Amino acid sequence: MQQDHINRQIRLMIVVANCAIELDAFEATTGTKRQVLREAYADWKDTRGIAHIDRDSDDWRAMMSDTDSAYQNLVYAKKNEANARRRLKTAVRNFRNCN
Repeated sequence: MQQDHINRQIRLMIVVANCAIELDAFEATTGTKRQVLREAYADWKDTRGIAHIDRDSDDWRAMMSDTDSAYQNLVYAKKNEANARRRLKTAVRNFRNCN
């Protein structure tokens, strides 16, 4: 019976480790997508010779429209990161409660 408990703890610890590795990868992807979006904004402004855009201006709306795919990629990456964080928290909670 003691060995079963130890085996369960080991399995749960492996799940925690795998979830942490997964979260790290999603965090890196989110960072990359965030940088891609920043670059898309900068490129959009550079091609039009615009240094600053006021929020909710016509230029701002045009930039948001033209860079929407990069923005959606960031939204998707952040969702994946949040889900991975939730899975890690669940795995840690399961590990803590296995005693």
